[in-house]
Amino acid sequence: MNGKAEMNGHAATNGQLPASKEEKKPNILQRVANKIIWFFETGFEKIGVLVSTHPWKTILISTIITGLFCIGAGVNFTETNDNSVIWVPSDSDFLVHKKYVESTYPSTTRFFYLILVADNVLTTATMEKVYDAYDAIVGLDSTSNYTSICLKSGGKCLVSSVLELYSYDKATISGKTDAQIQSDVNTVTTSPMYSSPWDATKSLGERTYSGSTITGARAAILTFYIGTEDKTVAEAWEQKALDRAKQGFAGISQTYYISTRSRSDEAGNAIRGDVSLLSAGYILVIVYLFLVFGRLNCVEQRVGLSLAGVIVIGMSIGFSFGLSSAAGWEYGPLHSILPFLLLGIGVDDMFVIVGSYQSLSHHELDLPLTQRMGKLLRHAGVSILVTSVTDILAFGIGASTTLPALKSFCVFSCLGILGLFSLALTFFVACFTLDIMRTEQGRNACICCYKHKPEYKPNNCSQRNNFNIFLRKYYSKMILKLPVKIVVVVITLALLGLNIWGFYSLKQDYNENWFYPSDSYAYEYNEMKEKYFPGGGARGAVYCKNIDYFTSKTRFESLYTELSANQYIASGTVDSWFKSYTDWLAQSPAAAAGKTTAANYPTTEANFVDLLNTFITTETTGKRHAREVKFLNSSGTLDIDASYISFQHNVFQTASDEIVAMDAIVDLVKGIFSESECFPYSRLYLQWQTNKVIKSELFRNLGLAAACVFIVTLILIANLWTSLLVFSCVIMTLVDVAGIMHLWGLSINIVSCINLVIAIGLAVDYSAHIGHCFMTFVGDRHERVRATLVEMGNPVFSGGFSTFLAFILLAASKSYVFTTFFQIFFLVVIFGLFHGLVYLPVLLSWIGPSAYTTADRRYKGDDEDNQGNDSNKNAALQGHDNLAMKSTIQKDNEDK
Repeated sequence: MNGKAEMNGHAATNGQLPASKEEKKPNILQRVANKIIWFFETGFEKIGVLVSTHPWKTILISTIITGLFCIGAGVNFTETNDNSVIWVPSDSDFLVHKKYVESTYPSTTRFFYLILVADNVLTTATMEKVYDAYDAIVGLDSTSNYTSICLKSGGKCLVSSVLELYSYDKATISGKTDAQIQSDVNTVTTSPMYSSPWDATKSLGERTYSGSTITGARAAILTFYIGTEDKTVAEAWEQKALDRAKQGFAGISQTYYISTRSRSDEAGNAIRGDVSLLSAGYILVIVYLFLVFGRLNCVEQRVGLSLAGVIVIGMSIGFSFGLSSAAGWEYGPLHSILPFLLLGIGVDDMFVIVGSYQSLSHHELDLPLTQRMGKLLRHAGVSILVTSVTDILAFGIGASTTLPALKSFCVFSCLGILGLFSLALTFFVACFTLDIMRTEQGRNACICCYKHKPEYKPNNCSQRNNFNIFLRKYYSKMILKLPVKIVVVVITLALLGLNIWGFYSLKQDYNENWFYPSDSYAYEYNEMKEKYFPGGGARGAVYCKNIDYFTSKTRFESLYTELSANQYIASGTVDSWFKSYTDWLAQSPAAAAGKTTAANYPTTEANFVDLLNTFITTETTGKRHAREVKFLNSSGTLDIDASYISFQHNVFQTASDEIVAMDAIVDLVKGIFSESECFPYSRLYLQWQTNKVIKSELFRNLGLAAACVFIVTLILIANLWTSLLVFSCVIMTLVDVAGIMHLWGLSINIVSCINLVIAIGLAVDYSAHIGHCFMTFVGDRHERVRATLVEMGNPVFSGGFSTFLAFILLAASKSYVFTTFFQIFFLVVIFGLFHGLVYLPVLLSWIGPSAYTTADRRYKGDDEDNQGNDSNKNAALQGHDNLAMKSTIQKDNEDK
């Protein structure tokens, strides 16, 4: 061996050129890139030396600083669960409309719904059983009974059902024959109980007909209206009603139920139940760390280092929560996955750090400990810097979204990843230094004060790293065979083609029922509601402010006509107080005598308001509109402050249809009134508005994040060609994930879009580590690929596998949110590892660029380490294989 050609295990040549050939002078771009790499590698080496020189001081300072940041969470931590706001674009007009509607028409109305299923509800015997169920609910007594908290209509508790036909009197029901009940259902159109319109199709489900006559129905729905302002009392009664309904009712074959409190209860139970699954996944990752970081013997089992890794993740969570809370960002329901996102990213960084130490040359392992740790971070620092900065920027782009919940989550994530990166370089490296000192002193892994005797030898089994041996002896050889390369490229392109089609075919959809556990009573109720009463589209209204109603007759008539004829509004559902009022004027000239024209319209604005007040306070047909018109008494003159005209949408099959319908109604109203006068609003418009922007937000965030990923990898990897190859892997991973989403029946919605934004931050990790490591080895491309796979293959695979472990138990989740979370992250791990460990090495072996001019490592072959060599014995005691490079000392001894 020529000692001048190779010194201390480092290659004297660079890139693809052998030492005997003259290297080309680098151009200006290469010189800039070399300066960048030299700057980062030198900087990280100095950090490694500094931290390992003062490990205890580093641990103490890191802990104190993180603790100070955590104080922010205790002082200013705020949580929000208002889904009607946090998922709506902050600049949406509907938020302004929501505020106006809630302040002008404040409502404390709550609901309890009951669906009763029998062979035929329209028989006297079954109708009596329906009444018994009603009576059982009304008779419940918690803090208060129903009659004391119900919403009243005409002095009577408002309960909407088929029993209205008999004024909730069992004796009346018992006196009816089956034929009479069927006749009542077909002929009555006005409720005898409340004098309001009554429609059999709204109260009876799965009806049977003889011609146009209803002859039977399998389901009846009862809606109990709760009007108390005391939320605690209302929720207590609702819980009683839910518990009673759960017991079922005699004579009723099936019972389904839900209440206002169910939305928060069941969604909360889904989150809490799945957090326990995530926690179990966390434990799986900790166990995996124990197995991977160390070896199964008394000295080399790195229990303390594994715990240090978990502590780093916990500290980064505290750092994120503390700093974000101090800055005024709110914690939302999405943030519950943040600890597990940081777990996946943080563990990946730690595997890279430990893997880099295991890949130090034997000469480097003979250096003093502080220099060893400097060499470690020289190799690992840039690698984790690339992935950390790209992750931070990917989430930083997400933080520019208009959706408050996603914006807040991305801010928390950015700060959490920053904390991970900082603590990995300081706290974790310091703990790693102490752990190496412990192993070199032969101290026990669990009882550090116990020092094993000098003749202690670890068992032979624990000295073998079978996965590294597999990478070195089998996988790194197989992947470089030409037939295998061709197969890999064909499979990659086939997957890409299939998934481009899948990505293009992704549909936008949303179902509120997804957010309930699939085994919950709320989910079951919504499914049965859709089965038995499928006609219930979204309810909305056109709200008008203090405008000149008197002179707006033509416009209000046009509004009623156009709404009634609109294809997106259910026929017969437009309920206009203005039309009812003008119809009354036309039909009751005596009541309006002297105040109307020959055309039966008020002569003055004052008469218009006075007659309207008479209509809604004294007339039967007008009383039902009393809530819809809000009067304002100013200086003794009665005036109209606000009003609304209600309608109901058709049932739409997709979120895209809902968006089109919403926009159509908005445009319709704008064509008649200015927005300062009247506007359409529905509670579901907030959700539909989110669906409207979520697709554009997704592509915007993914596009900007992808651009930032490329720029950052270009700057930090400092090689255009390698950055392009890494970037192509990231893009293909995202396309493949989105394509399989379509094949699995997933759609574009809030949940999937958020997960895809998160995914771009994870997708870059797998390929960036491989791309950067490839640039640090010299030799021909095949040698450099093999060295890269041997050094970085295990950390990259372990990082992906640990992320998979953290989420694997969510496969058993009953929640759409968490099953979608599992599916997408499963795909990210699978395709990320495929492109990073299979496709990218093949590309690099064909078209990989030359190594950095600072690169000083060369692959030394695939022979086993010589365990008889003193240096190797020391390495074995430390628990490392050093498989990427053979010791040049060993080679020198062989030459001698």
